[in-house]
This record gives sequence, structure tokens and C-alpha cells, in this order.
Amino acid sequence: MDSHQGLLVEIPRKVLIDEARRITHQLSKPPTMTEFDRYSKIGRSVTCSKKFHGWRQFLIQAGLNPDATRRDYISDEELQQEFHRIYGLLGRTPTCEEFNEYKRKGRASTIARRFGRGSWPEACKALGRLPPPKHPPPTIGGWNKGIDRVKLDEDRLRFMYEEEGLSASAIANRFGCGVNTVLRRMARAGIKVKRHYYQQQQETTPESLLYAELERRRIPFMKQQPIDGLYVVDALIPGAKIVIECDGDYWHGLPDIQKRDERKDKYLKTRRYHVLHFYESELKTNITACVDKVEDEWEHIRPRQAKRNARRS
Repeated sequence: MDSHQGLLVEIPRKVLIDEARRITHQLSKPPTMTEFDRYSKIGRSVTCSKKFHGWRQFLIQAGLNPDATRRDYISDEELQQEFHRIYGLLGRTPTCEEFNEYKRKGRASTIARRFGRGSWPEACKALGRLPPPKHPPPTIGGWNKGIDRVKLDEDRLRFMYEEEGLSASAIANRFGCGVNTVLRRMARAGIKVKRHYYQQQQETTPESLLYAELERRRIPFMKQQPIDGLYVVDALIPGAKIVIECDGDYWHGLPDIQKRDERKDKYLKTRRYHVLHFYESELKTNITACVDKVEDEWEHIRPRQAKRNARRS
């Protein structure tokens, strides 16, 4: 039922189909539901959707392509031309990844859906080409060069490295592959690799004061400990994951160094470390009060760890 000239009337299906074809001729493409309501002189898109059990089915019954409602729609002929262009460029049938890498329009998933019912090999057959081999032929330099034996999604790899802050070695452990494999995939995806080099530094006076007081109180700690190969911390209590940093008053008061410290702290917190900062003046004037804070944090964390260990056992 729909309103027509102030009266509730039943609009026949054929009338609605003719109206859709008229609007298609006017717009040079099948209409969306919003466009149908805007240009229709008879009926509404909701009525069509109800009568034909969905807008897509309505367009199909009208002899229209429901996938062509978008203005950036790519026709089947254009997709075929793009496929054969890349075939000529490579001299063989492209894989999905190669098509997406060299394409100027469309996507491999679109070709697979339209020509192969979601299957890339079937789409290649429909377009008159043999499907690509499961493993591309090896490149010069070895029988297994160029074969990806570990599947790493580039978007997930980027998220883990740039957002979660995981190092290449940590990502390799998670995927069960080598660090060089992760680095190669990152380079292929255009992910800028952070190179951090460190060496054992000579202890400063504030650090010597801190180490001596920690040893006197028998608090277990490690000096100049690297974290994930990215950063080095002045002291680490490994069991409680407490990081202690000794900051020089002048050096760590500079804006650039403060920004670097903020990035470092943010990364350490994502790795669930507890970070404590002490300025050089604090350590020299009252080392006891500084280590008291460390000890309080250590005593606060140890009961929670004992509870977690008890639950695991």
C-alpha cells in the first residue's frame, strides 16, 4: 500500500519496476533507495523493498545490476581489461597480491566475486587464463627464494609494530618465525624499522648512589638493562617489572629529551613495566627517600604477584 494522489492504493509490481527503469535511464545507473525516493513519482523505496524481499532483489527483478548503484562502479569489461593488462605486464597469470600491487582500478576480490564466485583460480579460468601456481616460481639466488612460508598480514604487522610497540623479535616469537623474516615483511610493507643501538655506559654518580642503596637493602635489581632491544633502563627489578630511571637535572629538562622520555615511558607502560623517575638532585640530597619509594612500590606489587602465582598453581 502507498499514497498516490492522497489515496491509499496498491501499486502493481510492474509499475514499480518501470519506475526503477525510468530513474535508471535518468541517472545513467541503477538508483539507491535514497535516489529512488528523491526521483520517484510513484511509490517509495521501502515499498519496493517489502514487495520484492529486499532492494537488491528488486533491482534484479527490474533487470538492473545492483552492484552498479555506486558512482565509482567498475564494469566487468573494465575489470577484464585491467586483468589482461597486468597479465601482459608480468607475462603470466597474476596472483591476488600481484593484481592488487599493480592494478590501476578495481581489486582482486571484486574480480573473484564477479567471475569466479569468490574464487581467484576460477575467475582466472573464466577470463581465459590458467590459475597461478600455489607458490610463485623461485627467483635467482636459491630454490626457495621468494617463497613466503609464513603468512603475515601486513595490516596486523603494522599495528603490532607501530601501535602496540612490539619489537621485531617479539613479533617473531608471537608468529613462530625468524626475526629476519619479520624485518623483510616490514620492508616490503613500507614500515620504517627503528634501529636502536646501545652499549654499556659508565655509571654516573646518581646511578652509583642508587645501586649502592638498592644493594644495601637487598632489593634484587639489574643494571643498564636493555628492553626488547629498543631501550636501555638504568635499573630494573625483574620480578616486579619496576624500571628506575636516574635523570640529570639539565639534560632531561630539555624539550627534545623530554619528548624522547615520554615515548620511552609510553612504550614501557604498554609492556606493563612500572616506571619511576628520580632527578639527580633528589638522589644526591636524599637517596634514602628515593629508594623508600622504590621499596614501597616493590612491597605493593609482590603480594599481587603471589596471588596470581597461587591462582596459576
